[in-house]
Amino acid sequence: MDLNSRPSSNGRSFLSSNRSWLPGGGETSSTEDKLGPLGLTTLSVPVDGFANADLIFVHGLGGGSRKTWTKSGDPTLFWPKEWLPDDEALQDIRIHSFGYDSDWGKKSILSIQDFANGLLNSILDCPYIPRDTKAPLVLVGHSMGGLVIKRAYLLATAKQGYSSLASRIQGMLFLATPHRGSDYAQVLSKLLSLTGGQRPFITDLNRNSEALRSINEEFPECCHNLLLYSFYETIPTNFAIRKGFVVERDLATMGYANERRAYLNADHRGICKYTSRSDPNYLTFRNALVSVLAFLRDRFTSSRQQISKERRRQLAILLGVSEAPEDDFMSANSYRMDGSLEWLIRKENFQEWIHYTNSPIYSITAKPATGKTILSGKVIAHLRKLKKRCSFYFFRYGTKEKANITSFLLSMAWQMADSDERILNTCLQVLERDGNFKSDYRTIWRKLFLDGIFKTPCEHVHYWVIDALDECKQEAEAIALLMKTAEASSVHILVTSRNQFESGQKLGESKVSVLSEGILEQDSKSDITMYLHANMDALPSVDADGQQSIVDQILEKSRGCFLWVSIVVQELRNVYTSTDKQRILDEVPTDMNELYARILDSMSKAPYGKELVKAILTWTVCSTRPLKVKELHEALQLDLKVSIDGLENSIRSYCGQLVDIDANGQVQMTHLTARQFLLNGSTDSEFSINEREGHRRLLLTGLRYLNSNSMKSTKRRRSSAISGGESAFINYASNSLCEHISYATSTNRDVLLGLAGFFRSPSVLHWIEYIAKHSDQQRLVETGKALGTFLQDSPDQTSTSADVALLSSWATDLVRLVMRFGKNLEAYPGSIYHLIPPFCPSATSLRKQFGSSARSIAVRGLRAETWDDCLATVVDALEQYSSLACSKTQFSVGCFSGKIFLFKQTTCQKIATLEHDEPVRILVFGQVKNILVSAGSKSICVWDLESKSRLHLFEAPQQCMELSLDDEDRLLLGAVKDHRLKFWDLETGGPPEVVDWTRGLEAMTIRHYRRPAAAAFGIDCGLLAIIYKGQDILLWSLTSDELLALYSRESGIIAESLGRPYGSSGVRCLVFGNAFNAHLLACAYTDGELVLFDTSTGEVKKRIVAFAHVLACSADGCLLATADPAGTIQLFHLETLQLIYRISSVEPGIQKLAFSQDGLRLHDIRGSRCRVWDLTDLVTEDSEKECRVAADDLKNPQGASSALPENLILITSIACDDTGDAFFVGKEDGSVYIYAIDSGLPIGKLFCHAHGVSIDFVHFEDQSQTIISVDASSRTMIHKLIRQGHSMSANQVLFDYRTHVAVGQVVCQPGLQHILICSAKSDMLWSISPDENTLLATTYYEDREPYRWTNHPHNRDQLIMITHHKAHIHDWRTMQRITREGGIELQGKIVPELSIQSITPCFDSTVLATVFRESNQPNSKSKLVLWSTSDFTAFSTSAVPVPSYRALSDDAEVLIGNTSAISGGLQRLVFLHGCQWVCATNKETAKTNGFMRYFFFPADWLSTRKDLDLNMKVTKNGDLLLVKDDEVAVVKRGLLTPEFVESGGDSLAPPTRTLTLARRACIN
Repeated sequence: MDLNSRPSSNGRSFLSSNRSWLPGGGETSSTEDKLGPLGLTTLSVPVDGFANADLIFVHGLGGGSRKTWTKSGDPTLFWPKEWLPDDEALQDIRIHSFGYDSDWGKKSILSIQDFANGLLNSILDCPYIPRDTKAPLVLVGHSMGGLVIKRAYLLATAKQGYSSLASRIQGMLFLATPHRGSDYAQVLSKLLSLTGGQRPFITDLNRNSEALRSINEEFPECCHNLLLYSFYETIPTNFAIRKGFVVERDLATMGYANERRAYLNADHRGICKYTSRSDPNYLTFRNALVSVLAFLRDRFTSSRQQISKERRRQLAILLGVSEAPEDDFMSANSYRMDGSLEWLIRKENFQEWIHYTNSPIYSITAKPATGKTILSGKVIAHLRKLKKRCSFYFFRYGTKEKANITSFLLSMAWQMADSDERILNTCLQVLERDGNFKSDYRTIWRKLFLDGIFKTPCEHVHYWVIDALDECKQEAEAIALLMKTAEASSVHILVTSRNQFESGQKLGESKVSVLSEGILEQDSKSDITMYLHANMDALPSVDADGQQSIVDQILEKSRGCFLWVSIVVQELRNVYTSTDKQRILDEVPTDMNELYARILDSMSKAPYGKELVKAILTWTVCSTRPLKVKELHEALQLDLKVSIDGLENSIRSYCGQLVDIDANGQVQMTHLTARQFLLNGSTDSEFSINEREGHRRLLLTGLRYLNSNSMKSTKRRRSSAISGGESAFINYASNSLCEHISYATSTNRDVLLGLAGFFRSPSVLHWIEYIAKHSDQQRLVETGKALGTFLQDSPDQTSTSADVALLSSWATDLVRLVMRFGKNLEAYPGSIYHLIPPFCPSATSLRKQFGSSARSIAVRGLRAETWDDCLATVVDALEQYSSLACSKTQFSVGCFSGKIFLFKQTTCQKIATLEHDEPVRILVFGQVKNILVSAGSKSICVWDLESKSRLHLFEAPQQCMELSLDDEDRLLLGAVKDHRLKFWDLETGGPPEVVDWTRGLEAMTIRHYRRPAAAAFGIDCGLLAIIYKGQDILLWSLTSDELLALYSRESGIIAESLGRPYGSSGVRCLVFGNAFNAHLLACAYTDGELVLFDTSTGEVKKRIVAFAHVLACSADGCLLATADPAGTIQLFHLETLQLIYRISSVEPGIQKLAFSQDGLRLHDIRGSRCRVWDLTDLVTEDSEKECRVAADDLKNPQGASSALPENLILITSIACDDTGDAFFVGKEDGSVYIYAIDSGLPIGKLFCHAHGVSIDFVHFEDQSQTIISVDASSRTMIHKLIRQGHSMSANQVLFDYRTHVAVGQVVCQPGLQHILICSAKSDMLWSISPDENTLLATTYYEDREPYRWTNHPHNRDQLIMITHHKAHIHDWRTMQRITREGGIELQGKIVPELSIQSITPCFDSTVLATVFRESNQPNSKSKLVLWSTSDFTAFSTSAVPVPSYRALSDDAEVLIGNTSAISGGLQRLVFLHGCQWVCATNKETAKTNGFMRYFFFPADWLSTRKDLDLNMKVTKNGDLLLVKDDEVAVVKRGLLTPEFVESGGDSLAPPTRTLTLARRACIN
C-alpha cells in the first residue's frame, strides 16, 4: 500500500488535524504534474521500433505514474524512464507507466476491478503497442498496484475481448504488495469513514475483503505459467506517531511454487525509489527484472521463429500452395548451359527493367521451341544472384492447375509473402478476415493484391518473372491484371510468350509502358553454337573438321529453334557413319510439324514396344496434369495389364524426341506443339491421339484403380480407411475423375458400366474420404455435375436403366453431400462411413447403400425420401430480414435492424456484416465492380466489398422505390417517391442529377395528392416503369429522358390516361426481363392477374392468374419467379408464362426473391430465414419441353419434395417416458400424441386442449404415470396415463387450471403430491389428490428476475430455485424458504448479463448442471456451469463450480439430458458440443476433461430450430429425439459407439484438441 499519498484539500476534522502522520498527505491538484499523467504513458521505444517485450509499471494507493517511481521528486531519478532505456540488457524493451486516480483523500466509486479494467483498455488502445504483437507483457506493481495487475490478468483470462492480452502477460514483479490485505488499510478505512463517502479501492485492501478473497481464489488456478517475483520491505515505515511495516513479509509473498522471493533494504515508500544506478536496492530489482525479461525474450524469440514458420505453413494451407514452383525453375535452369543467354543480361532494356524505379513491363516474344522457358530460368537465377526478391510462374497449357490465373495469383502471393514478413502479415490478415477464396481469381486479385499486398510498404523491390503467358487459358485477362499490377505497385514484371503483349486498353489510357522485344535468330545463335559444341563430343567418329561442318549446317537450318536442334542432335547420336549423319542433316525438315511426322514414322517402324509407346503418349497428352514417373508406371501397368520394367529407359528409348522426363521426375511432352500435333485430327499416324478416346482410356484405368484392393481397406467406424501415400497413383486417380468424365458419353457402355460399378461399391466411400482429407471438396461437386452432363445422352436401354438411375442419384448426392455435410467432412473425413449416410433421405444412394449396416446409426421418423429442393436455410432468430440480392459469388440479406449480412454463394457461410443504421429496404450488387448498394428510408450507402468499408453515403429525404447500376457501375439510378429520377455519379460522389418524370403531363396534377407505389428499372432496354396506386403503368425512357408510354392491363400501350377515375385494380409489383428478354415487362395486379407486356411492340403478350406478391427474373431472362401470400413459389418460362415448377409453401410471408447469377439457385426471405432453392434440374437445354410437361402435371409437380403437407401441424413440445420405448409430443393444434421410439411415428392421440391452442410444455411424471401439459392460453392440465398392453390412454383428468398470465414453468414433486405453477407475477403451490386439488400458497412478484425451479436431488420434500445468481431452497409443503435471506451465492465467472435458463441434476444426482443465457435471447450463447449438489443445503451460504468440470463447461453448447447407466456403467450427461457434435460424459471422465463424441446432426436440422434445448431430448436408453417441424427425428444407436474420446488439456477448442481413438463400445 503506497501511503505516499494525498487526501483532497477539503479534508477536515480529525483527518485534517492528524494528516502529519500520513506521509505525503496534503498534496493538491496543483501537483498533478508531479504525480504523472493518468492512463498509459509510453516512456521508451526501441530505436528500430521492434520490441521483444512490453514492461508496464503500475503504482499503488495515492501514488502516480511518475511520482511513485521517483526519489524526492527529482526528474532525473525517475528510473523507469531515465535509467532502464539506457541499460544494454533492455534495449529491445518498450517501457510504459500506468496512472490511475487512487487519491484516498476524496470520495470515489472506483474499485481495484475498475483500475484493472482501465489498465487492460489502455494497453489495447496504446498506439505504441501493435494490436497484433505477440511480445510478452511484464507487469510491475507497487503495493496496491500489484493487486491491480493480478486482477487485470484474471479479467484478461475471463473476458473474450482481452484474450490476446491474457496470452501475452507472462511475468509479474510485486513490490510490497499486500496479497492478503493490510491492517493499515483497515485503520485508514475507519479514519476516512469519518469524512463520509465511499472509497471502494481502500475497502478492497482490507484483510478478508471480498475483492481479495476473489483474487486469491482465482489467481492460483491461472498463474501456473507466469514468472512471479515478490519483493518485501525490511525497514518499518516512519509514521508521525509510530513506526511499522505497512505490508508484513507473510502478506507480501504468496508462497507459490513458481514465485521467487527477495527482500529490499527499504521501507514501504522507498522500495520503489532509488538514489542512483548503483543503489543496491535498484541493482537487486534491476537484475531480477533483467533475468525475467531474458527468459521471456528467449522464449519469445524461439516462439516467434516457430510462429513465423507456422504462419508460413498456415498461409500455404489457406492459399492451397504447398511450396514455391521451385521444381519448374530447377527444370528450366537444368537445361541451361553455363555462359548461355549472356546476351540478354547485357541488353540495355534488361538492365533498365532491373534497375529503373518506374520500370516498364518487359515482354519477350519468340516463336515456339526457341528456349523462352530456359530464358526465364536464366532471369530468375540472375535475380537471385543479385539478391533480389523474385517471384515466378511457369504457365503450362496441358496442366489444368498451371494454366489458370487463380493458381498464378495464389503462387505469386505465397512467394512474395515467403520473402517479406510484412506481406506475410498482410496476407494472413486478409485471409483470416475474408476466408478462403481460391476459386475466383478476381476476388483474389482485389482482396489479396489491390487491397493487401500492393498497399503494404516494402523495403525491397519485388520482381515477377512469368513464363509462357500464351499457355494461360485466360491470356487476355492475365494481361489486364499485369497492366493493373504495374499501375498499382512497384513490381517489376518480365513476361515471355509466343504472342505479343497487347493490352485491351487504348493507347494513352494506361500510364504503364510495355517494352516488347523478340528473341532474334542472331541472339540465340551463340547459345545454339555453345550447345552444339558441348554435345559434339558425344557424337561417335566425328573429327574436329566434321564437328564444325555439322555445327555450321545445323546453325543454318535451325532458325533459332532450340527444340529442333536438340532433336537433330539426338538423331545424330544414333548413327555411326558420316554418310548417315549427312543424310540426317539433309533429310530432317526445318518445319516442326514435318519433323514430328518424321519422328512418328520412324517410331512406327520399330519392331516392338509400340503398344507401350502409344500408351505413354496417350497418358502424357490426356492427363490433367503431368504425372511423375512412379505415377505413370503404376497407371500403365493397370492400363496395359502387364508388368513394366525400366519405364524411364523405355520413355527415353522409344519416345525421347517427343516425351521428356524433367528434373523433378515429371513426364511431359517436349513442347506444346508436339501435343497439338498428336491431337490434330489430320495427323496420319498410328500414334495420333483421339482426345475423347484417350480420356475414356484414362477414366477406365482410374476407375479400375479406385475399385482395386489398393484403395480398399477394412472399414472401421472409429478410424480412417485411407492413410495416404500408399500408392503413387491414388492422388491422380482420385482427383482427375471429374475431368475425364466430362470427356465421356453415356453411349459408351464400358464407361457407363465402369462408373456404375464404382459408385455401387464401398470404394466410393474411400474415394470421398480421400478427397475430403487430401484434396478439395469442390472435386466432389464437379464430379456430380460431370455425371449429370454425362447422363444427358444416356441410352434408352432396359439393360442399363438401373445403372443410369444409380449414377443419376449419385450425381445429386455428391453435390448435396458437400452442401449439407461439407464442414463435417472437412473436420472428420471418416464420417462418410457411418455418420453421414444415416442422415441422408431414405431413397438416396448414400442412404440405401451405406445407411443400414449392423453397427450404423439408424434415423427414424422422417418422411422425406429424396433431397428436397431447399439446399440450405440461413437463420438469425435475432433479426428480421427485409431485403435480398445476389452476385456471382455472394448473396446479401438486409435486416430491419440495419444490418447487412454477406454470404458465400457456394456454401452459404456468412463472410461479413455491414451496418446501414436503418432498416435496409433495397440491395443491389455491382455487375462490374465489387460493390454493394444498400438503401433505407433516409439514406443510400455504397459499400466496397473488398475492404467492407463504405465508399459513399447519399442522403435520401424521400424513400427510394428502386435502385439500379449502369455504365459499368459508375452510375447509380434511383426512382424516388417524390416523382423524380436521380442519377448519382459514383466516380465523383457529388450531388445527384435529378429528372422529374411527371413534367409535361397535364394529368399529373395527381402528384399533389398521390405518391408512386413502386418502380422497376429495365437497364438493358433503357426503361423505367412506375406504378401509381390504381393507375396504369408509366414507362419512362432513360435514354431520352421523356415519357415513353402508358400501359393498361387490357390493351398494353394507350394514350395518356393518368388521372382517370380511381378504382381499377392496381399493379402490386413488376419486373423487367433480362438479356434477350429485356423488352418484356411482367406485372402482378392486386386481383391476382399476372400480365406480360412486350415493350418492343406495346402489346399484351400473355396473361394468367398467379396471385403474385413478389416477382423476380433470372439473369439470363429465361425464368420468372413469383411468390404468393401463402408462401408458394412458382417458376414460369418468362416468354410464355408457362408454369415450370411449383414449390409449395413451407411458411408464409415471402418478402423478396432473387436468382443467383447462373440461374441455378433461387433465394427467398421470410421472417428470420433465408432459404436457398436448387433449380439445377430446371436449367437445361430442354427447358421448354420441361415447361410443357410440368404444366400438364401442375396438380402434382414432380420433384417438389421440399413441400410440406397441406395439413401440417407443427410439434411444439416433447417429453420422454420412463421406459424409453415411447415419447410424447404436444402440437400447435392443442393435441398431445404418443409416438413409438422404434419407428418415430405416432401411435395415437392421447388428449387435446382447446382446438387451435398450441401445447407449449409437456412433461411425463414417471412415479405417478401422469402427463402434465401447458398450452399457450396458460391452461395447465394433468392426465393419468393408463397402459394396456402395448397401447396407452389418458382419459382421466387429474388437474385443470388456467392462470391469468403466461405460465413460465411447471414443477411437480416426485409422486405428484404437489405441483408449482410459475409465472412472471406469481408462484402457485397446489396439492394434488384424486379427490381434490387445493391451492396451498401463492407468492406474488412485482418485478421478477429470470428464475428456474427444480426438485432437490437429495430431498424430495425440497425445491431449489435459482434467480439472479443466487439459489434458495424451499419446502414443498409450504413454499417457505429454508435458506437464509441472502440465499446461496453462486460464485465463479458467471457474466452478470446471463440469467438462469435450466437446471438439470446429473451424474447420479451428485451434480447440478445449470445453463445461463441472456434473457429474452433464445439463440444467444449459453454458459454451462456444474455445481456439487452437496453445496445446496439449508445451511449453505455459497456454492462454487466444480473445478474439475470447468473444461466441460466451456465445451457444451446445448444441454440435452441424462441417459441411464449401461451394463453397470455410470449415468451419462449428453450435450451438443460447440462444433455441433452430440457428446456424452460421466462424472469420472468429465473430471479429466474427457468426453465422447458420437455423431453430428445435419447443420440445417439445427439452424432452423429455436430453443434447441426444448426441442432436443434423450431417452433413458440413449436414443436422441430432435423435433423437425411436424416430425421427430429419432436417432437410434447413436450413443452406443463413440467416434472419438476427447481428453486432456486445459483447452478443448477444436484446433488444439487431442483426438484419441475410442476402443470401447460404451462409456464405463
